[in-house]
Amino acid sequence: MTTAQWKKLIYLSLGFYLYSISSVYAFDANNCDIRKLELTQMQKARLRIIRMQYKRNSTANLQHIANNTRKNEHLNQLLMQAKFNEAEAKRYVLNYYMPRMQQDVHELKVQHEFLQILNHQQRRNWIKNCLQ
Repeated sequence: MTTAQWKKLIYLSLGFYLYSISSVYAFDANNCDIRKLELTQMQKARLRIIRMQYKRNSTANLQHIANNTRKNEHLNQLLMQAKFNEAEAKRYVLNYYMPRMQQDVHELKVQHEFLQILNHQQRRNWIKNCLQ
């Protein structure tokens, strides 16, 4: 994959994630617009920091995507064996899903950090409108 393709993938992933922050599990995305929270300048600055940190971490997570070729080769070897090797299958599953799980945990952490910058009323509104 070329650098331009990686950058495009990063921006696409980041854009999707930032959209998901503003509309996680929302039935009515209009109610999840961050602008409706009327953030203070300090809150906006803290949100920008969270987004920058997420972007930095997303770049590291893309390295896991680059390992997919190696994972596919491992899967092919596993499936082409004459006899099924359960221990090797478990190792494959752990290696395949662990990075994704770590990324999901990180995304939950970012969402938690976002909620921490909100005041009590903003948090209640966000949870009421976007997470239920």
